[in-house]
Amino acid sequence: MTKAYPIHIRFNDLDTYGHVNNAVYITYFEEGRSLWFQDRVGQKWNWTKHGILLAKHEVEYKVPLLLTDDAFIKLWISKIGTKSFEVSYLIYKNHNGHELECTTGKSVAVCFDYQTQKTIEIPKEWLEIFKEDIKESD
Repeated sequence: MTKAYPIHIRFNDLDTYGHVNNAVYITYFEEGRSLWFQDRVGQKWNWTKHGILLAKHEVEYKVPLLLTDDAFIKLWISKIGTKSFEVSYLIYKNHNGHELECTTGKSVAVCFDYQTQKTIEIPKEWLEIFKEDIKESD
């Protein structure tokens, strides 16, 4: 089962209509990715040698998030290439005892060596984890 990470909605995340601004969802994706990487890859990796660049984001907004919502993000690897991988996201909130799907999205990440300034193949240790966690997107 995919782990859910809490989203901490800040007052600053809101737009003039009182719901989370559309641009903030990319930040929620980033925070979820960071937590997932810490859980799955670990905290002691050399990001200058085995880093990532984001090449693409897709976001589909379904139900607005509000300041007082109890919101969470789930994510998983949905595609694996040689140098890139796709992360899929589901943001939901608890609504009357059920998970109400609010937002879905995807990011394409390219593995990058910041020391040489070149793309690299997905590190083998990452690849093993990604293959364990891969789930095709709907």
